Amino acid sequence: MKTSNYILPNNMCSKHSIPPKYNLIEKCYRSKLGIIAYANYTSLASCQRLGIDKRGLAINWYPPEEQPVQSVQHSCEILKCAETESGLSLENDTRFDYYSLYGRPLPNINSTCVPGLGMFFLHTIQQNFTDSQRVCKNMSGVMADVTTEQRTEALAQLLTGLSVESAFVGLLRKNTSSFSGTDGLSLDCFTYRAWAPGHPRRDFNQFDCVLITKQRTWHATSCKKKYPALCELIPGGPYKRRSIFEYRRRSEHPGK
Repeated sequence: MKTSNYILPNNMCSKHSIPPKYNLIEKCYRSKLGIIAYANYTSLASCQRLGIDKRGLAINWYPPEEQPVQSVQHSCEILKCAETESGLSLENDTRFDYYSLYGRPLPNINSTCVPGLGMFFLHTIQQNFTDSQRVCKNMSGVMADVTTEQRTEALAQLLTGLSVESAFVGLLRKNTSSFSGTDGLSLDCFTYRAWAPGHPRRDFNQFDCVLITKQRTWHATSCKKKYPALCELIPGGPYKRRSIFEYRRRSEHPGK
């Protein structure tokens, strides 16, 4: 989902990405999250292609072959966000099936949707970079990618909304003059920069990690210092049936 232009035509900037996949979450359920596009299709594959094209994180799909006598206005609904583990916006609707890019694990209930980009989790407990990476990994995520203007702007806005000044993101310098992202690509592969005045600092091994600030800038900092961390959840599956309702059950019947 990156939109930056590559500027180094060599192997340093090559990346083989796996197309995202929509996982069937629950049959006979429909999400009430915002719709960004819709269409009438007779095949699920067509609906899924529209979802990827519109950067939707989830879809509601009406399978006409299973319910030919019922009619709906649109058989394919593309959703800007995905349900978290609570499934609070899911409602029973025998006409539709709900699909999401995030099947296993389901996004943490405290995660935040950034439409067009994905699901993110702000870990507000201040830790060093290594411990922050571990937190993200434990929830099947990585430190957030900020290598485009769209991402930096949106994630800085996320910090502002949560009243956090700055957080670790997925840029790191390892015994080199160039920073790299969590996907291994060098920052030199991208044209976009958001360094604050005086950054990045040149002292290797002292200012090798990066913060994003709510002022939409990047700050180089020591990896040993402690800050909140911004995790980007990785889409995946397969989904374990009924698990999206487990959070509801635990909330309604604590201790059981």
